Amino acid sequence: GMVGLSNWIGSDALGLEEQMGTLVGLNYTAETWKTNVWLDMDRPEIIVYEDTTARSDHASFQDNLGTVTVGFGGLVDGYWCYHQTCDTLEEMEEWMDTMGKGYGDENTGVANLVNSLDMITWWSLLTFFHCDEKPVLNTAN
Repeated sequence: GMVGLSNWIGSDALGLEEQMGTLVGLNYTAETWKTNVWLDMDRPEIIVYEDTTARSDHASFQDNLGTVTVGFGGLVDGYWCYHQTCDTLEEMEEWMDTMGKGYGDENTGVANLVNSLDMITWWSLLTFFHCDEKPVLNTAN
């Protein structure tokens, strides 16, 4: 499904196979499975998982279309200011900073934020290309 496609794009097209992990919640409690699996896998830098409740703003799609959500996460996931008044660029840059934290590459928050946005943009675009059922062919000669 979508998790397999996401893993394939991440490893083949983006070269992230060494940093990726797929979260599978089998034999874990529903409330904490994502965190527990991630920790048990030794904290992979990028995680991909399928979840019916990955994001609250996806609920209408899931309810009306019967879909699930592919979630992405990583070392600096769990941002405490998400959808709150403290959600500013400066706060996000501080959260994304991995300097001296003992995990991930030593990067500033700005560098990690830029790299993350670049990566997820390419990942989304490549996913769109693979899921496009009726491609628009270039007819210009």
